[in-house]
Amino acid sequence: MYRAPIVLSLLFSIHSGSAQQYVFLRHTPEDGLAQSQVRCMTQDASGHLWFGTLGGASRFDGVVFDNYALQEGLPDAQVNALCAMPDGSLWMGTGGKLVHHEGGRIQVVELPSSTSNARVNSLVIGPQGALVAGTAGGGVLL
Repeated sequence: MYRAPIVLSLLFSIHSGSAQQYVFLRHTPEDGLAQSQVRCMTQDASGHLWFGTLGGASRFDGVVFDNYALQEGLPDAQVNALCAMPDGSLWMGTGGKLVHHEGGRIQVVELPSSTSNARVNSLVIGPQGALVAGTAGGGVLL
């Protein structure tokens, strides 16, 4: 009667003892990250990691952070959404605007006037490779 729970406990403990160990590395503004509150992240076609923060966007190559903020042309320091495109470009969603980053150049794209105050919260690649933006209060933009 008590044998089954004991055998099951032993089996589960043996299995958990062989579980894979994970290593986490912490990166902060002291390491070069734009700001400590990360809102979103993605990986681009060249393997760089991008982080959207309350202080701009950070691109990480595994060693060094390159930051993009107001002084680099972002219309808003808060980057809420990121979407890496297959062509190597990157879209950023901020408070009421989209930002297209390609080849080191930044282009600000205004949203339609009916959604100009809507914060962009999410970006995905939709049908036929089109960018789809989800907003706070402005609906979905295709």
